[in-house]
Amino acid sequence: MKEFFKRYSYDIVRLFINQVVIGLFGLVLALAAGMAENETLRVVTGIFAVIFFLFMQFASAWRIGAEDRMAIDIGKKKLDISVPFKVWLLANSLNLLLALLIALGVWFGNGGALSSVAGGATMIKMIIEGMYTGLLASHVGGAALNSYWFVHFLTVVPALPAIAAAYVCGVKNINFGGLFMPNVKK
Repeated sequence: MKEFFKRYSYDIVRLFINQVVIGLFGLVLALAAGMAENETLRVVTGIFAVIFFLFMQFASAWRIGAEDRMAIDIGKKKLDISVPFKVWLLANSLNLLLALLIALGVWFGNGGALSSVAGGATMIKMIIEGMYTGLLASHVGGAALNSYWFVHFLTVVPALPAIAAAYVCGVKNINFGGLFMPNVKK
């Protein structure tokens, strides 16, 4: 496990930082659409922010797979399909912890200290996962989506297939016409 952290810690941090930056971008878009009182604009900008986030996650994970491909090709490493799941899990560990705190606050809070912790977790989650804010403000079943505790667990799910698919594409050298290839000066 120590070798895993040594190899992938930078990539895990980069995935998380990408998420925070896109989260702030998505939050600003949602707030601007909310101030304009335009629900359609809020939903459209929310969808755009999520797609942009998934693209950034895909691009970062593709590089991880491409770097591993080199080690696999020369025989220093064997293909381990669990790598993208582990990277995703570590990059999203704070998101999952915050979702758990929110769920515990909903289940056992009753206005006490746990409710306050859940409120703080919700605020932090809104900032670092702001790309979902525009979508989670939509009303379903008479309440906003962000008021349902299980939705906070679902927001981490879209990154998993994006990271897994990107890792496999990187390992297999599927590069979509050079989109993810590094620029090399001639």
